[in-house]
Amino acid sequence: MRGFFIFLFGVQSEYMNGIYVGAGGFWITEAVYRKVKGVIEVIPGYMGGTIAHPTHELVATGTTGHVEVVKVTYDETVISLEEVLDIFFALHDPAAPNHITIGPGSQYRAVIFYTDDSEGEATDPQNGEDIGVIPRVMEKVQATMPEGVTVSTHVMSAQEFYAAHEDHYNYYGTHQDDTYSVTVIRPTLEIISKKFPHKFLGFS
Repeated sequence: MRGFFIFLFGVQSEYMNGIYVGAGGFWITEAVYRKVKGVIEVIPGYMGGTIAHPTHELVATGTTGHVEVVKVTYDETVISLEEVLDIFFALHDPAAPNHITIGPGSQYRAVIFYTDDSEGEATDPQNGEDIGVIPRVMEKVQATMPEGVTVSTHVMSAQEFYAAHEDHYNYYGTHQDDTYSVTVIRPTLEIISKKFPHKFLGFS
């Protein structure tokens, strides 16, 4: 079962799929995925908390358990889920020991919320063909870690998604001269564009 179906001009496309990822503040993550070839839509929002319809101000207190995530919808004929996740892991430190689910800063923890069980499950670790995409990518990331260091990124099934207020949409595109955009978002875009030159559209 695919995660999402997108209707384009009234036609349902079987090639559109989606996943929710959190890799710090969603302004950065959204800005990056908006520049990735094959990504159709990126929506910032919240997932994984204990209350319905959270506001940005409430999530920022760290008391709701929500994570700032982006809903990434992509065309799998252009970019694979593995490539989407490769970019995700380049956006955060997968070894950061942050398993806090409630508390200050917990809204920025690194999480993958998958929408298709087959993507998140490792049914047979001895057979690579039966390992979900997410475990396979995490194994690849783990192989790059120093001995004794493990990937700490959370992985879980998607929960209720609450889109952020429209003021948070395309933050970088509408605030390119802000200090945060200049000192944090743009340098991140430059790093990702150099690491994935064939998947990146640029960052003007």
